[in-house]
Amino acid sequence: MNIHEYQAKQLFKEYDIPVLEGYPAFSVDDVEKIMDEHFPEGAVLKAQIHSGGRGKAGGVLIANSKEEALKKANELFGKILVTKQTGPEGKLVRKIYLEQLAHHDEEYYLSLLVDTKAAKCCFVASVQGGVSIEEVAETDPDAIFRMHVDPVKGINEQEAYELASKLELKDGLKDQFVTMIGNMYRLFIERDCSLIEINPLTICSGQLICLDAKVAFDSAADFRHPQNVGMRDIEEENPLEAEANDSGMSYVSLGGNIGCICNGAGLGMSTMDTIHYFGGDPANFLDLGGSVDDARAKKAFELVIREKGVKGVVINIFGGIARTNLIAKGVCEAIDGCSYEGPVVCRIEGNGDREAREYIDSCKGNIYHADSCSEACQKMIELLKEVA
Repeated sequence: MNIHEYQAKQLFKEYDIPVLEGYPAFSVDDVEKIMDEHFPEGAVLKAQIHSGGRGKAGGVLIANSKEEALKKANELFGKILVTKQTGPEGKLVRKIYLEQLAHHDEEYYLSLLVDTKAAKCCFVASVQGGVSIEEVAETDPDAIFRMHVDPVKGINEQEAYELASKLELKDGLKDQFVTMIGNMYRLFIERDCSLIEINPLTICSGQLICLDAKVAFDSAADFRHPQNVGMRDIEEENPLEAEANDSGMSYVSLGGNIGCICNGAGLGMSTMDTIHYFGGDPANFLDLGGSVDDARAKKAFELVIREKGVKGVVINIFGGIARTNLIAKGVCEAIDGCSYEGPVVCRIEGNGDREAREYIDSCKGNIYHADSCSEACQKMIELLKEVA
């Protein structure tokens, strides 16, 4: 789960990670009040959307007076920002973060994430901050430094100072850096984060300062952190993905024309790969999740056919614990109760599959059996060619 910059910086303050003074605004009236009370000589206005690359998209503006701030706030509120991460549809600006103006020197990149291969947390740092770390990795991989953290021992102070030296920080800044990454690690562990990213980390008046902040939480740990859940901004999420998540399913929109419904992440990914292999284009990834019943299966089908551009649906189910007859029942109820007329190809095997096939045979929709994933995907692509 991603959160906004202003929320991330509130967390940074709680954990003594250095940031500039700043305040969120939810209306132009809020901007006027903040300027009067805190920044009469000017401020930086930052659009709050869940996306990187805001500056290049016109989402970060400098105002040198209250009047200029109000004018630029009016420009930002309601603006659609299109970045590399948002796609062509962009994101609507509903919130702005006002931050103090400050001259800064140097720009570094710093993040903390989970290295699943090493089974450790890992700090990633570079002297080339302010740009995409992917660009740095492609053009100058030697400019990226890594420091793994033993989950039992925690941060090794000597390694932390070595990382500071690789960034060519001066002695006084090295001490600040080591303290800061210790606080970052504490935040990461205590709040079950999946990512903390600072880009850029910079120097203002001899002090390290986080000019930007990105924090993502591990949603699987939400039950431990109601305060994390309270920071969720559902307006920033894909509506179908949010609705699926609230129903206990994993969903990702992909933009193709063949909807996918599967039980299990591995089965879902292999189904998408098979669709690609035979020349198709998946519209989504959908994992029904555990303890699936007819109600969840029905909801899943209704979600998938709402995905823009879907012309057909492949259903690939293997029932171990899951009862395939309940899944088929839910899908058929969804088809019988809606106006969807596109083809549906089902490969359903395992627990209850005989009854599942009976449900499919009785369904009034344009629905077909398949005995394998490959057969289901090939059949769907052939059907779509016929109606093209």
